[in-house]
Amino acid sequence: MIKYEQWLRSAAALQTQIEKFFKDTQYLDQEQVQIPDLIPNAETLYVQEQLEHFCKELEEAYYQVKRLNADVVITGKLRRGGNGRFWLENEELACGRSVELYYKDKRDIYGIEYWHAGKIDHNGDKYYFTGNRNLELEGIPARIKQHL
Repeated sequence: MIKYEQWLRSAAALQTQIEKFFKDTQYLDQEQVQIPDLIPNAETLYVQEQLEHFCKELEEAYYQVKRLNADVVITGKLRRGGNGRFWLENEELACGRSVELYYKDKRDIYGIEYWHAGKIDHNGDKYYFTGNRNLELEGIPARIKQHL
């Protein structure tokens, strides 16, 4: 059975391979699959569409593995600012800001606190954490990793 450290090393190696793939294909720069010599027909358009789906899924996986390997740059407890937004140390957390919160998930079988990745968002009424919309954010331990 693969051990914890092996998982992490394999994830780091995968991150490098995905970065090479995106560099070779220039997918992240163009944000779409562009094949200059593509002659449109039923098969080539099918392949292009499948590559688009593949690259979007791979991009999501890439950012997840990149987050896993990123360094923590800010830690503290969330506090609400005068404008209603949450702050972590000197960083205002606007909508869409990636953050990790430390709490015990009631659905988790281990019953222990651990870091959960998500984003701060707003539903028109209040700010919430995308990983747990009902979580009370004021005072919860949080961290931000190096910008992805």
